[in-house]
Amino acid sequence: MKKIVIIFLSVILFSSCKKETSKDEDVLTPAEAKELAKQAYIFGYPMLMGYRSLYYTVINKKSPGYRSDVNVITHDRKPADDTRKDVVSMNADTPYSMFALDLRAEPMVFSVPAVKDRYYVFQFIDLFTHNFAYVGTRATGNEAGDYLFIGPQWNGKIPDGKFKKIFHVESQFVTGIGRTQLFNAKDLQNVGKIQDQFKILSLSKFLNEETPKAPASIDWFPITDPNDLTNINFIKYFNMYLNLVQPINKEDEESLAKFEKIGIKPGAAFDKSQFSEEIVKSINEGVNEGIAAIKEKASKIGEQKNGWNMMDAFGNRAFYKGDRLLRSAAVMAAIYGNDKVEAFYPTAYIDSDGKTLNGKNNYKIHFSKEQIPQAKYFWSVTLYDKSADGVGGYLIKNPINRFLINSTTDGLVYDKDGGLTIYIQNQKPEGSLSSNWLPSPIEDFYLMMRIYGPKENAMSGTWSPPAIEKVQ
Repeated sequence: MKKIVIIFLSVILFSSCKKETSKDEDVLTPAEAKELAKQAYIFGYPMLMGYRSLYYTVINKKSPGYRSDVNVITHDRKPADDTRKDVVSMNADTPYSMFALDLRAEPMVFSVPAVKDRYYVFQFIDLFTHNFAYVGTRATGNEAGDYLFIGPQWNGKIPDGKFKKIFHVESQFVTGIGRTQLFNAKDLQNVGKIQDQFKILSLSKFLNEETPKAPASIDWFPITDPNDLTNINFIKYFNMYLNLVQPINKEDEESLAKFEKIGIKPGAAFDKSQFSEEIVKSINEGVNEGIAAIKEKASKIGEQKNGWNMMDAFGNRAFYKGDRLLRSAAVMAAIYGNDKVEAFYPTAYIDSDGKTLNGKNNYKIHFSKEQIPQAKYFWSVTLYDKSADGVGGYLIKNPINRFLINSTTDGLVYDKDGGLTIYIQNQKPEGSLSSNWLPSPIEDFYLMMRIYGPKENAMSGTWSPPAIEKVQ
């Protein structure tokens, strides 16, 4: 009996020690909180920027950038200009068509007409900012068609033979962005007629069946303070979005399990008062380190040639291979950029001497005939300031309302040998040089080239843009 009691007491003591050790291991230290916050912010940054975009375009009806409710397509009737602050590095080549799909109740059907005389593309982005699907000239052809988009938790029956393609999405919300080629200002009416034929319908309406019960409304967190996306409060937005990507992808399970120690959990409420002041400070420090890491990566995405970052930073989940820093840097540089095969984005922040581009200087880019961007469809060079975050920015106001030069710009003057020189400066050049003038701000700026449908030499890297030369 005495022996049994001793063994029993030993078990209790062992269990007690084991429990105490486990409890110690669960204590969140400032150093651990800082590192977890850094990694969580890098993971979540694309979702935060996507939240910001969605909030201002389809949620907050008082926002200057509000477009419509979900599941409603809207169209720009002209290309973007300096008044647009929706997203950084916005394309100004083509009028946009935009929408957000809510897939919680049922799948949605996207229908396109035959578009015979020009290039067009619709890019579909999930809440992680993965480009998971394309509809358009390159991906699906210029024929008419109906395309079905199915959310992660829908398990109904899909009718046979109704759809040209079916896309299964890992998030309940989808951003759709359309670009329809514009040849010149006189062509705007033609683009509008095409845009009006793009349609969105729920599956039930498409099949003329009974509409399912509407999903519960979402209590979107208002962005009353933009700084909340860059401090500890990012967690509440992150948690909300994580609840819309259930089930969690296996690739993300391990990281998200670790992030639970700083309050990150799908759908969970977040209150920073659960942490000590020291831990809150550490989390904020981790967020700042995450932002710094993203900025560093964003300014140096891809191999650099002649001062241009040959950016290949956009794609689906498989493309990133778990590189969340690249995914975040891509969002910071140009959220909602296309896959390289659709549009290639060489980006320049420096001149041929390695100095930051600044409007106090005058510059030129000379393309020999062979160096003119190799595009199946068309190309452009667009100028942006850095006012968003010191890396990405917006189109700038200028006296001639020219935000880019592209392959269809009216009045460009080519060299006798077929080459082209673009002049980039704050003040209008003298004489005939003004035909090729791309106005710059007086402060720092960057240039983004877009090559829609890059040809093989652009895809393979055998072609590269010429350096940006400072004019003395």
